[in-house]
Parts: sequence; structure tokens; C-alpha cells
Amino acid sequence: MTDEIRFRFDGKVAIVTGAARGVGRALVDAFVEAGAMVVAADRDAEGLDETCGSAGERVSAVVADVSSPDGAQAIVAHAMTAFGRLDICVNNAAVAPHAALLDERAEVWDRVYAVNCRGTFLMTQAAARAMIPGGRGGRIINFSSGAAQRGAAGGAAYASSRAATETFSRVAAVELAPHDILVNTISPGLIDTQPKPLPPIMAERLAQRIPNLPLARPGRPDEVARVVLFLASDAASYVSGAVISVDGASSAGTRFGGAVVDEDIRYDWVTGRVRAKSASPREA
Repeated sequence: MTDEIRFRFDGKVAIVTGAARGVGRALVDAFVEAGAMVVAADRDAEGLDETCGSAGERVSAVVADVSSPDGAQAIVAHAMTAFGRLDICVNNAAVAPHAALLDERAEVWDRVYAVNCRGTFLMTQAAARAMIPGGRGGRIINFSSGAAQRGAAGGAAYASSRAATETFSRVAAVELAPHDILVNTISPGLIDTQPKPLPPIMAERLAQRIPNLPLARPGRPDEVARVVLFLASDAASYVSGAVISVDGASSAGTRFGGAVVDEDIRYDWVTGRVRAKSASPREA
């Protein structure tokens, strides 16, 4: 990080779920670099080993499923046992299978909601219950997606689960405010966490999509992590209940590549524009 965006969390403890890869791994690295002690949680033990391999004693891994009450409680209990406190909880864990609406299976829908919605609820609840007795307040940062803002084929379960997370987080922000626990939501756009090498169909679709993004590139996991660090820091002490898009303006529109031309004469009286008169057939 540059000096302009460097945050320090010395003495603080953060939980990061979905830590085995992608944005979760970047979050663990960012918090460790910023001085925090981190509990890295995921269902994937092998991925967690890769995330935590070189971090030393500042990171403690726990294999658990956020979608079960026992799993969420185990993650928070692990933080309290390993480090004695909890200041920050980042609920990044999510699943995103896609299927056509008419082909969607109820059991898959339920699993998506179990991880993305119930997992976020259970982790938020367990984290808040651990933070309140300490009297120091806290930060809970949940994850949504740009998919929650628009309809896209194949995303019925995933997109709607992310929209539900946003509303849940607003409720949590209101209820936890008296305890000085701030709750916010990160809504990433296209972030470069895709498998390498890309499957052919994914590669084709991304090749079509990326040039239309306003910045004409996907985001990087560390760019998401920086915004999370901001929300976890004292710099965001009056930010709660917000949904922060980290999407390079993709939710605002598509890439602009030309000049703005106004050919609508109806509002010349507003702009004061004087246009040259077209030659009449007789004058021609």
C-alpha cells in the first residue's frame, strides 16, 4: 500500500470468512500488513493453509461452515480463545452458482441462501455478542455484489441473496448502533478472482464484458481490501448502514469512448445555444 492509504490496526483482532482464496485471502494479507491479528475462516482447509502459510502467529486458521450456528459460534470463539478479543468481523464467505430460472433447483437455492444470508446473519449475531461485553464497539463488514442491483440471467439465487444481505445489514446497523458497532456492506463488481486458466465459455464472456466496463478492466482483490480497511478504521467512525460499491463505476454505466453531442434543439432556450440555420431548398 502507498502511504496515502495505509491503515494501522495494531492490537486489534479481525475475523475474515471465506479466507481460503480470492478477496478473502487479500483481506487476511491486508489486515496482517496493517498490524492486526486475524482469524482466517473457511470450509477449505487446504486453501486456508495456503492463505496462512507465511503469516506466522498473527494469523490463526479455523475450518468451519458459517451457515451453521455451531460453525459461526466456533469461529468467534476461536478468536476469543486465540487472541482474547474481537474488534472487526468481515463476512466475505459466499457461494455463487448460476442457473437458468427454469432450471434452478430448490436445494441449490437453499444452499446459496444458507451461506450468503444465514451465514452473514449468524456471523453478525455471534460477532456482536462477543463485541458488546468488551465495551469497545466494533466493526462488522458484510459482502453483497453488484449483481444485487440489476437483473442478469442465471443469477436468481445469488443476486437475490446479495440484495437480502444489504437489507439485513441496514437492520443490523440500526440495532447495533447503541453499542457503537458499525455495520456496512461492500458491493464489489467484477473482481479478478476467476479460476486460471479460464474455462472457454467464461473466457469468451469476460472478453466481451471487460471492454464495456467504465475502467475497461476488472478490479483486483487488494482494491476491495483497501475499502474494507477504511470501513474498519477510525476514518469511518460515522459510516454505518452504507452499501459501498467497489466496481469501477460499472453500476453507474458502461465505458464512454466519444464526445458528448447535443443535437436536441428543444432546449436551446435553456443553454442559449445559437445554431446555424439550414439552407432551404430554394437557397440551395
